[in-house]
Amino acid sequence: NEDLQRSGVTSIPEALRMVPGMQVARLNGNSLSISTRGFNYIFANKLLVLIDGRTVYSPLFSGVNWDVQDTMLEDIARIEVIRGPGAALWGANAVNGVINIITKHAADTQGGLLSTGFGSEERAFAAYRYGGELGDNGYYRAFFKTFTRDGLANPDGTDANDDWKINRTGLRADWRTENGAEASVQAEVYDGTTQPDLVLYNYNGTTEKDTVARLKRDQRGGHLIGNYKQFLSDGSNFSLKGYYDRYENYDYRITEKRDTGELEFQHQSQPWNNHEVIWGLGYRLTNYRLSGTDYILVSQNHRTDQLYSAFIQDHIRLRPDWELTLSSRFEHNNFTGFEVQPNASLTWKISEQQTLWMKVASALKTPSISETDVTTRGITFLRDPLLPNTHANLLAIRGNESLQSEKLLAFELGYREQIGDNFRIDVSTFFNQYKDLLAYVDDQGCYSGTTLTAHPTAGFQVCSYGVNPDSSEMVIEWPTTFTNNLSAHTYGAEITADWQAKPWWKLQFNYSFLGTDVFTDGSESPVTQDYLKGNENLLETLSADHTANIRSYMNLPNQWHLDFWVRYMDNLKNARVKAHTALDVRVAKKFGKDLELSLTGKNLFDKQRLEFNEVFSGLGETEVQQSWYLQLRWQH
Repeated sequence: NEDLQRSGVTSIPEALRMVPGMQVARLNGNSLSISTRGFNYIFANKLLVLIDGRTVYSPLFSGVNWDVQDTMLEDIARIEVIRGPGAALWGANAVNGVINIITKHAADTQGGLLSTGFGSEERAFAAYRYGGELGDNGYYRAFFKTFTRDGLANPDGTDANDDWKINRTGLRADWRTENGAEASVQAEVYDGTTQPDLVLYNYNGTTEKDTVARLKRDQRGGHLIGNYKQFLSDGSNFSLKGYYDRYENYDYRITEKRDTGELEFQHQSQPWNNHEVIWGLGYRLTNYRLSGTDYILVSQNHRTDQLYSAFIQDHIRLRPDWELTLSSRFEHNNFTGFEVQPNASLTWKISEQQTLWMKVASALKTPSISETDVTTRGITFLRDPLLPNTHANLLAIRGNESLQSEKLLAFELGYREQIGDNFRIDVSTFFNQYKDLLAYVDDQGCYSGTTLTAHPTAGFQVCSYGVNPDSSEMVIEWPTTFTNNLSAHTYGAEITADWQAKPWWKLQFNYSFLGTDVFTDGSESPVTQDYLKGNENLLETLSADHTANIRSYMNLPNQWHLDFWVRYMDNLKNARVKAHTALDVRVAKKFGKDLELSLTGKNLFDKQRLEFNEVFSGLGETEVQQSWYLQLRWQH
């Protein structure tokens, strides 16, 4: 929580930039690309995210709607980031990592807290939380949060007008029963609006792209979470968790209404002296209502999916300095049926200050609705068209119901050491083997609205819209579909160091390297091979090879604080983003124990800068701007 407050971040995605190996980039005022250990894209699909045990991974497009994942940052106890697969405990899609956001117990948020401010990009924001007692053994808190954020900039410096507004309110109650059990209830609702620019094909008979601006995209939803934990006389315990989540997204490309309910049971015991066993059962029901458009076509407007799961983990103390953990998860889903995801890790406590660990794990990324049951058209404009003389080349992608899960076998090795009282270092290395990765390949025939036409200069037939088949005006659609045709190796290292340089000065540093090799078995047809080569290049150039962070926290006399954060990201070749270094600076003054006034400047090295760009979603190209904001925080 101190990292969150001292870093000057105003959202959960921004905070994830601190994590070694985590790559975070903004596409527009509210859309982000977030991933770790490769395959970073707006549809980053190998990172599982949970908030207080509630999964926020979307089964519609295999990713996270980051623009609605929020709460009061002051109420977050910690953000746990598991780099590498965590599928044995958390389930499918925990492939490259797991983000587990945990909020504070209501007993730790008593009294009132007001946080408010304004700035150049953070136009206005405010949050108020109040906590109190419930009888002798209970506590509660309730909060309200609102903000209005300015849009990013167009490449020419003009306002992109993709402003973002959202209101959110919630409550939490925790209590201990007379028999020693613990229980909690949480609830939140939110309602927000964004205005993303969209670049789409104009279907009115012209051959032009159409930039659709200032269209409101409304999002609303909420959730209810309940937890119960009972401690038994033999030292074991069991817990029962359930939640209901509602999400509504009114987008120009597709409308989604999703209801999710989940129940999970866990039991923890120590059946033998050196064994600690955890096992559990789970059930999740997801109901969708989808409304397509000319751009996103769905074959089923209504569907229901079920997920059954079970897991077991045995943590074994082999010797005082050696520990072995064996675990596996078993799931059944509506897309691929029965799946197994095992894991094994070994830890050697070399000394009180040194630890060596190694891990072998398997994980799966299951197909999503957008990959199996959706066709997208008029959204993806090919950057490097095969026919450069034509006016527009569109890529249409049809879902494939026969897709299998993407598979990972991961090998990890790490070392940690506490050097003296003031310095700590952590080194992690990994080698990942992926199979059955998704690729788009040629689909047979032309889709409705296009005809098979002989191109006048290229010498072969293409799917063309009903415009004059002249090489300067022809609009071509390339029909494609998904297959599991790719394999990949990724490898890298992540280094983290914490140094308490002085009692009043703390420094944190991290660096990560990532390499990616993608390949096929070469047995496909020449046409398919041409498509796969494009897929290989795409996947190999999605992520930066090198990233680094330096953060400094200074506690100066008279309750002044000076904090800075320098971060570096290597070039993103596919997004055509140059390598860049960013600087954030925060100056704060505390008045007594209850009042703090701070000024934060962000991205101070550049007036504006492109962080990410892509072609598959239709989002327009916008750039992050240099900004500042003033914040007042009062606690009573």
